[in-house]
Amino acid sequence: MRIFFPLRGNNVREDRNNKRIRKLFTVVSLLGLLFVLTETVLQLFGKSICALESCKLVASSARFGDLSILVGGLFIFSLFSITGIMSLRREMPGLENFIDLALVVSLACEGFFTGYQAFRIHAACLICLTVFGFIVVLGVLRLMEGKKAMIAGFASLLSVFSLFYFILPADSGAGIPAEHQMVLFYKPDCSHCAEVKKALDQTKLPVQHLSADEYSGLLGKMGIEHVPALYVNRKNLKFYLTGKDAILRYLKEGSSAIAPYDSDQPPPPSPEDPEDCEC
Repeated sequence: MRIFFPLRGNNVREDRNNKRIRKLFTVVSLLGLLFVLTETVLQLFGKSICALESCKLVASSARFGDLSILVGGLFIFSLFSITGIMSLRREMPGLENFIDLALVVSLACEGFFTGYQAFRIHAACLICLTVFGFIVVLGVLRLMEGKKAMIAGFASLLSVFSLFYFILPADSGAGIPAEHQMVLFYKPDCSHCAEVKKALDQTKLPVQHLSADEYSGLLGKMGIEHVPALYVNRKNLKFYLTGKDAILRYLKEGSSAIAPYDSDQPPPPSPEDPEDCEC
């Protein structure tokens, strides 16, 4: 007479599957740690993985600088890496609950960062989006392992993200029009703005002209202190250019002109003829 133990077999398969997921969780955590560590080291030498102006605008929004956010990223990915390795060695219920709690908090924070970029400054940071991808993947892996706490984590992400859409900033009743591919911030008494407006008119590109005085609060939050400032709102690329020379060069050469003006030390304007005006 044969006796079958289907439940035991199912449990063995489930344990093997969970162990593979934990290994993948640890690998993704280590990759996230390596990415943030690389950016931190580059920042210490005045460099960055992302050279776009939008990344600099996002970094300028941090009260204590972008390094403070990177330190937070190093801490959270180090935490996930260490706890992931520990969970591979033996089952620790308390440790599992701690990982879930840290991930729920991380997902909520990512909802804040992505919502702020999407609905407040209208600029996307490549570094932030990459970290967002790592955190989401870790959350999905925990969900695949049957951790129901991740449902709360993703709900928190969507809730915080949505709040930025439904609640307007306290000092600004309007955001940058999202339907235009180009938005120029100018001042009527700025001669450099007039030159840029003339060049834009010659290109016959659809451009929305906005007064910097009416958007001073928004521009200040983004760290923009001078005009003309051009916001390029392309489908797969969004960035800002400030200063007459940078904008005119972009209009002449296209995207290839961005890199020189996103470098660490852009060429300084002439004292007799500065390339921009104060907001």
